[in-house]
Amino acid sequence: MKKKSFVLLTVLAAALASCQKSPDLENLDYEYLVYTQRDTTADWSAHTTYYVADSILIIGNSEDPMYWNDDEAEKLLSMITTTMDERGYTRSTTKEEADLGIQVSYISSTHFFVNYPVTPYWWWYYPGYWDPYYWGGWGYWGYGFPIYYSYSENSLLMETVDLNAPTGKDKELPVIWNAYINGDVSGHYTFDVNRMARGIGRAFEQSPYIKK
Repeated sequence: MKKKSFVLLTVLAAALASCQKSPDLENLDYEYLVYTQRDTTADWSAHTTYYVADSILIIGNSEDPMYWNDDEAEKLLSMITTTMDERGYTRSTTKEEADLGIQVSYISSTHFFVNYPVTPYWWWYYPGYWDPYYWGGWGYWGYGFPIYYSYSENSLLMETVDLNAPTGKDKELPVIWNAYINGDVSGHYTFDVNRMARGIGRAFEQSPYIKK
């Protein structure tokens, strides 16, 4: 993947999730908000291996793919792999050998409104966004739950896809879980990354069904 530098923007961020009311930020001890959603029909125990993309995709104003892949990004990805290992899954070295695929995105500078009641395309063709073909021979995304979100700056998005689904250009790649982490930027890079890492931990805590 192409390497580009990553800088957290010093802006205020807000999150809005469907059918959920955001708690009072003053009562959160400056921790990030964490929302999780899942496909309730997914059988997590049927999977044994997983693969995590080696970089975090940056969603911003650029028309070219950009990735966050410094040591701090690796810290966040390690939080995911460590938890998946603890939940009984084995990390695969290749996408082709994995049962589950995990992709992570960071929204750096642009406000996005995403509405998915019918259309299977994510981010309305945002240039450079994760393509189903990144994972294999699927024609488009498929979600087992409705998406209706307003995403904004300093948001981290995790998605898990089922790589055991039937392939083909007319087949959808099922997204069976996602987590949305968001909060204001303190201006201290490492501090904010640590808050994101704790947010990842809480996302898994909110999802005890993710286990072998």
